Amino acid sequence: MSQAAAASAAATNPAPAAASASAPAAPAAKSSAAAAPASSSSSKVHVAKEILHVFEEYKVGVKPNSFIVITGTTTEPGSKYPPNTFRVCLIEDVWLTIHLNSSGYLILKAEADPNSTNLSATKYALSETRPHIQAPFESMDGLLNSVSGEYRSRFQERLCHKLEKVVKEREKEKSDDA
Repeated sequence: MSQAAAASAAATNPAPAAASASAPAAPAAKSSAAAAPASSSSSKVHVAKEILHVFEEYKVGVKPNSFIVITGTTTEPGSKYPPNTFRVCLIEDVWLTIHLNSSGYLILKAEADPNSTNLSATKYALSETRPHIQAPFESMDGLLNSVSGEYRSRFQERLCHKLEKVVKEREKEKSDDA
């Protein structure tokens, strides 16, 4: 199942989802949105789209196939996590449990990957993450920039490449006009 399909199915399924983005394909879950009031339904669709956007947009800044939807737009009674919660593993081998709500993105939990290959980087990233637990972030980009040095480095590298491309295109346009 693709990351987008996994997120879509999990985000619209009323039962908690424990499926990883790399899990095998499963039949699509019927959306509970049809039974919900229109305002609740549109809110759920918006949240599901935002989670799909996060999965696609930020995959370069986290470990491959590490996005896991924990709960969809509703949660079963007794669930340990609120609705719209997912997990992701930073490049530094720190697993974040993140909740998306009207305040933004909240880190609920941060823990070291037990299979970490670079313990010093993992410990450092974990120490950088802990002060941000329960602090709201307006965007996933802001969250990742605050807790992951590797994400910041990759972001800066991508930005430089894009700027270089724009400069080259403009230089080419100027030489074509001359």
